[in-house]
Order: sequence, then C-alpha cells, then structure tokens
Amino acid sequence: MTSCTLDPATGHLWLEQGGRRATLVPLWLRERSEAPDQMDLNSHQRTYDPTRLPADLRIVEASSDTAGVTLDFSDGHRCRFDLDWLAVEAGLAPDPAALPEPAAWTADTIVPPSASWSALEDSAATHGLLDGFFTSGFAILRDTPTDPDSLLAIARRFGPIRETNWGVLFNVRTEAQATDLAYTGLALTAHSDNPYRRAVPAIQFLHCLENGATGGDSTLADGIAIAAALKRDAPDAYEVLTRLPVSFRYRSADVDDRATAPMIALDADGRLRAIRLSTRLDFPPAAHPDVLELFFEGRRRLAAYAEDPAFQIRFKLAPGDCLMMDNHRTLHGRTAFAEDGTRFLQGCYIDYDGPECLYWLHARRRADGAGAIAA
Repeated sequence: MTSCTLDPATGHLWLEQGGRRATLVPLWLRERSEAPDQMDLNSHQRTYDPTRLPADLRIVEASSDTAGVTLDFSDGHRCRFDLDWLAVEAGLAPDPAALPEPAAWTADTIVPPSASWSALEDSAATHGLLDGFFTSGFAILRDTPTDPDSLLAIARRFGPIRETNWGVLFNVRTEAQATDLAYTGLALTAHSDNPYRRAVPAIQFLHCLENGATGGDSTLADGIAIAAALKRDAPDAYEVLTRLPVSFRYRSADVDDRATAPMIALDADGRLRAIRLSTRLDFPPAAHPDVLELFFEGRRRLAAYAEDPAFQIRFKLAPGDCLMMDNHRTLHGRTAFAEDGTRFLQGCYIDYDGPECLYWLHARRRADGAGAIAA
C-alpha cells in the first residue's frame, strides 16, 4: 500500500510504502508530469524547457485517494500521479520492467540459456532468451542459418552492428598471414575482446558455419564469479586491479589502438561493471614495486580462475549455433584445433542498448497484451 502526505512546513510530498519514506520536492514531481500539454506522448519528451520552471516552485494543494494523487503547483499546472508508479520512480518499489540482475555462475551451476532461431518469432521466447542473457552474460541461439554473412540478419535482430577495424563482420578461420592470434589454430586462453578501445565493444556474436576440425572447443568463464573469487582469496590484489590504470594496446601495419583502464571496473555500489582480461595485450605502469607485485599476483590468479574447470565451461559449437555474450563480463576462449577439417566462424559486435531496448519493448507489449514485435 502506497500513501502520500504533503508536509506543510517544507512543501515536500512524503511518499510511503512498506515502512519506507521518500521525500519528493516540487520540481522533481513537476518534471514528471505526463499531461498532454507538457509531454509529447509519442516520444515521451517534454514539450517545454524544465530549466525555466520557477526555482521556488511550490505544491499549492495535494489531494489523494488509494490509487493516486492530484497536485496543483504554484505555476498553475495540475497533474495526477499513480502512487504505485511514483513508488517505483522514487526507488521505494522494484521496477517491474527492470533488467534481470546478473547472477554469478560456475561450471557446476550454469545451465546455458538457449533458444532455437525459429522460436524467436514468439515474444515470450525472445523475452526468455534475453532474460537468460542478462542473468548469465551469454546465450546460445540454435539452428540459425549457416549461409556466409547470415550473421548480419541474426545480430541485427538484437540491435545495430558496431563496425570496428575488423569490419562489420570478421571471419574467424586460419589465415596464412594472420593479423590476430584468433586467425590461427592456436589455443586462446579466456579473454575479453578489444580491451584496447576506449569504448570496448559490449556484446559479441560468434556464429558457427563449419566446425569439422579436431579440437576448437569454445570456452566461457564468468567475470563476476572469478572477480569475486579473487576478492575472497587475495583482497589486496583485487583492490589493486580495481584501481591501477593499465595500458591495453593493439598495433598492426594499419592500426594503433590503445586505451588505459583498470582491469576490473566497478560501479558505484561496488559491483562488477567490466573486466578487461587479455594477457597478451596489457601493460601496467611502472608503479611502486609493492603495487606491481600485487598486480601480477591478481592478474595471474584471474587468468588461472578463468581456465579452472571449476569456473570454465567447454563445448563445441555446431554449424548453426550462434554464441551471444557480454564482452564486458564473459571471458571466452578456445582449445587448439587441427588442420584436418574446416573451422569457420563469423563474428560481430553490437551495443547494450539494442538488447536492452528489445527486452523493455517485449516486457511492455506483454504487459499491454499486445503481440510480438516485428524484427
């Protein structure tokens, strides 16, 4: 039950739910008005400049019932708010449309989220796949088309493709003059892609077209889980990896990319925001020897956790399988493969806002009882 009271002494609106209270000031409320003369209801953009509202704006009157509150402001505007909606906006109640919280996983606890490509015609199946992706940091699409470049249509189902110097799509197969170790048959330890960019690509797709070579299994490890293990086992090293600015570099005849960032980036609440682990491309600064000792210990432990069978899952992609993974969280690699068959994957990147927008749209359509969203 959500209730509200206007405090006559301050002019603030007190909003209460479940024993918790939020104090809402007049300007904060006034800017959230969705009255037709205040907001374009097609784009949900304000039709006025809120910086021109009176700085001393007051709530003149508040009348409420069990469902909502009607407010009259000193500038003459009147609007009504749903109390439960206000509780969500004020942080007193969980947002029913919020993205799923990431959940750390290990080899023993993870059930890889997956769905067949044809099933995504159903809105509930798409929403379920995205739910698994946001929770686990990866998902696998099965039975996708296996024509070269069909990844373009697959990835664009989830968002616009981000082009890099590797192209709109990049081919993962052996090359005589390889410009990256990915284009050899060598094993690749668990890593994040492109840590040398200021804006590291957010979501990576790897689409299997052929996989007849011996070896070449794909590997995944959860960055949240291995960062938590490092914090538990070596807290001082963990602290250094969250603070020490490391230089990540990639250079070739035509490219010179570099970025500086901590190996482990945290958000304001101390949760993992991004992990940059690519031990062939990282160069720490000439910091104090004690700091570097902890850095090298932390990096060594992270790399070891990511290869530990307790944390790592291993599987062979079949033609038509498409792996979608959060490149800021999920570390991927592969085992070495022989030249006794063809292994051909294509990859690309998209940004977070594509799948996030798709998730919210499906949630809204399902809540409204509408049908599926056109691709």
